[in-house]
Amino acid sequence: MIEVNYLENNGIISKLEISGHANYDESGKDIVCSAVSAIGVGGINALNIDKNIYVKVEKGYILAEGEGLKEHENQIVIKVMLIQLKTIEASYSKYLKVSKW
Repeated sequence: MIEVNYLENNGIISKLEISGHANYDESGKDIVCSAVSAIGVGGINALNIDKNIYVKVEKGYILAEGEGLKEHENQIVIKVMLIQLKTIEASYSKYLKVSKW
């Protein structure tokens, strides 16, 4: 299962972590893993990381955190990512869980 956890305080998201594997299908055919990876990596690439954001991307793991994440343009990116991930969770909840810390 892929777990998405985020830290939100007063409507501001300061940390997003995506970890695990969906195991929906075999590697290369796993549509859930592919969708989450595309959202995660695409979202990270859209962030303005020059603004004090720590980013870590590894196989099966994505993390974004830091004061710069609180900047308006980065909040838009993170919130869109969460909407997309929650949309996938609605159809594939056995393989993806989105939780607020």
